[in-house]
Amino acid sequence: MFPDLNAWLDDVPDPRVKAMCTYSFRHVLWQGIATFLLRNGSRNAFDADRNSGCLPDNMLRVCGEAWDRERLGERRTVTCSGNTVVHLARVPAPAMARLPLLLARRLLAMRMLEEGRLFGTWWLVAIDGTLRDRGRRTRDSAARYRYVVEAALIVLPLGLRIPLVSEFQDMRDPAREKEDCELNAFLRLTERLKQEFPRLPVCLLLDGLYPVKAVFDRCRAYGWKLVATLREGRQPTAWGEASAIVQMSTKNVRFGTRLGEEGWINQTMRWADDVPFGQHTLQVVFLSEVGPDAPKLWVWVTNLMVTPERVDELVNRGGRARQEIETHFNVGKNGGFGLEHAFCANEEASRNLHVLMQVASVLGQVLIRGVLRRLTRGCRKVTDVKLTQMLRASLFYVPIPPDLPPPFQLRFCNSS
Repeated sequence: MFPDLNAWLDDVPDPRVKAMCTYSFRHVLWQGIATFLLRNGSRNAFDADRNSGCLPDNMLRVCGEAWDRERLGERRTVTCSGNTVVHLARVPAPAMARLPLLLARRLLAMRMLEEGRLFGTWWLVAIDGTLRDRGRRTRDSAARYRYVVEAALIVLPLGLRIPLVSEFQDMRDPAREKEDCELNAFLRLTERLKQEFPRLPVCLLLDGLYPVKAVFDRCRAYGWKLVATLREGRQPTAWGEASAIVQMSTKNVRFGTRLGEEGWINQTMRWADDVPFGQHTLQVVFLSEVGPDAPKLWVWVTNLMVTPERVDELVNRGGRARQEIETHFNVGKNGGFGLEHAFCANEEASRNLHVLMQVASVLGQVLIRGVLRRLTRGCRKVTDVKLTQMLRASLFYVPIPPDLPPPFQLRFCNSS
């Protein structure tokens, strides 16, 4: 899937004196990736048995390297996480931030994610902020929380959440304990996203914080679409206007059903056209759901055209897809990746470790959703956590053959 990954790792600036180093910088970065890929949850959990079994030999295979017996001795080893943190503290975070983008571009170029487009055109990009690191107390300062605003490509049919860009929130005024604003981080992030993908047709999926003038202006300037959750108190004038228009627009309604976790859910979709939001005029979509659980009401504001033929896809593949980035954060926090865990005190190293966590997230999703799902197709149910445990065990007990065939693709066509 990623034949140039090791070359991309080599392009990251190496701050060390190479002649004095035991391990290549590629190896150092793979140590961080493996810590997250195997979902150890902490540095110590990976360090405890990093030199056990076949893992050192397999790490060499993954890195595409050979062990220098004459200089380093017979026993092969894997570097410790302390060494990784020391060196990551000297690498500029923007240089590391290129790695998730390269992975995403590779998947886009392979045309593997085309099914995720909304209306066959718009790529769904969810943006949201979360707690990245609870901080660690140092000799000179107290512990403080670290936050990040992330943009992730959502591919619903495949269940993929591909990280694209991260914007780290900093404490701008330590004396007053004033935190960086998430909306300001959003503006910085979208500027970077436009620079990286200037021609990509983007539809932003946003939560209730973002239906404001600055976000509407940004989408208009960039030619982007958006589907944002609308809360009643966030835009009270627009909310009242939309509610009145919906009551008068009796033809703007569609009924449908979807299969939920507890059974079938009846959906009623209504929408109001040309709702004024200050200088902008947008559409507001109301979705009421009645199923085995309590009834729910969802409301979104969008600059996409809403018609009876389009509203179902807009709601179920657009608006409801915003929850996928919450799932992404939940997996990071509770699925073994260690999101929110204080991996180190150094700010630069902490940011770079977060980027390596994103790289591991992409590799893990491609691996689990791909070959491992095919291998376990006959099983009744195998969770992602169980597949990760099996992967970890295989790296310890099963050596990777040195003469693996080169990567290739098989393409089939129907012949008449």
